[in-house]
Amino acid sequence: MLRTVQFLSPLLALLLAQDAWATCYKVTSVGSSTTTSNTQIRPGEGTAASWAGACDTCNGSLGLPSVINVSDPGFQPYPTLIASSVAPHTQYGAAAGYDPERVFFRCAPEDAVYEMFSTNGDNLYSGWYDGGDSVGNSIGLQAAYRTAWPNVLLRLTHVETGQYFTDVWRERRLSGLDIDSRGFQLVKAKNLSAVRTELFSAPLEPTRYYSPGTPSQIYGYTQPAGYIAIKGPGLDYPTVGQAHIGGNWGGWHHYWPGAIGLYNRVTLKRYPTCVVTNVTPRVVFPPISLGEVNAGAFREMPFEVAFKCQSGVINSVAATGTALGIKVSAGALAASSALGLANSNGGLAYLVSDNYGQPGVAKGVGIRLYRNSTPMNLLASEDSANGSNAQARGWYPVIGAASNPTGTNGGIAHYSEIFRARLEKLSVGTQPTATPGRVEATAQVVIRVQ
Repeated sequence: MLRTVQFLSPLLALLLAQDAWATCYKVTSVGSSTTTSNTQIRPGEGTAASWAGACDTCNGSLGLPSVINVSDPGFQPYPTLIASSVAPHTQYGAAAGYDPERVFFRCAPEDAVYEMFSTNGDNLYSGWYDGGDSVGNSIGLQAAYRTAWPNVLLRLTHVETGQYFTDVWRERRLSGLDIDSRGFQLVKAKNLSAVRTELFSAPLEPTRYYSPGTPSQIYGYTQPAGYIAIKGPGLDYPTVGQAHIGGNWGGWHHYWPGAIGLYNRVTLKRYPTCVVTNVTPRVVFPPISLGEVNAGAFREMPFEVAFKCQSGVINSVAATGTALGIKVSAGALAASSALGLANSNGGLAYLVSDNYGQPGVAKGVGIRLYRNSTPMNLLASEDSANGSNAQARGWYPVIGAASNPTGTNGGIAHYSEIFRARLEKLSVGTQPTATPGRVEATAQVVIRVQ
């Protein structure tokens, strides 16, 4: 018996020593090349600064349009997807965003470190704990929760796991973390998951909303809709598998590197509007030789856009008007910046290939779109122009001079319009001689209240 006690005591001491060393530390600065501080990294290992964490007004942009619109259910049946986006943690995690190399924590090499996520489940308008939100469930939308706006629901998806945010904390083990010069794992902004955001229209709950349904209203409710937390030895963090409500928010907010919300980012409007009903899905150009392109020749093909409008729609690019634009793909947008295709207001002159710059993809050529024989500027994003330089940004009155009325049904007017797409040598900025290859580009026709 005595020998048993003597045997266990040093083992216990050893285990305690390991636990004391296996600890995660919050990083708040970059020190010198010889720093031994646990809360500092050395130069070249990343970026660091003091950070407040997931405070109520610390959310960044989720990538949603700056203006969204909700119409009556006869035109916009419940549930209608009003807007959606995917944003990286570097964008949504903080009001000013984060550098991808921003270091939040240093953890010992043997530490298991997790990213945790949940809705703000103790708040009625931010992911309430009532079983996935009875409003969303009643119209077939799992994990879609009410917001402070009447009849608008929000659903968040953790992209890395594909799981919805709910009021119950979930986790994902982080792997492939950078290692610093002292052998510690570094938890950086680039390691944390992107978030998919979806906004849906829903039936009005007459007694359960924060703010009235005014015609135009920015999201002024400060409570975040969801959070990202970090779980690791020595940190204070929530309990996985248990609901957010009831005090299960260990580490908030100074140790949580992500506040997810709509605060001060999106304006909701409630005006008559229009929607796209059909678009030519594929436009195929006849072949063109390299010599022809470099000599100024082009190939041109039509495509059709059909849309319908409510009675009383304001056909304008001014604030509260309904406008039409054509948004380029993410790949085309990335290439456009390097090619100098954007004007001073952000509108793009050409649509280039989604994979521009990759092997086998033609360079120096793009697609210019025409409406009623006039070249269009293309949208870089769905953000409203708010009446400022709208056409330069890529917004046009939804009903144009060439829009053809095709009938009216129940007060809803239907239209069809032919646009033209022209494949040609890029003529904006200083462009290189065209090179051979394929051209594969995609764009989206967008109609939005401004």
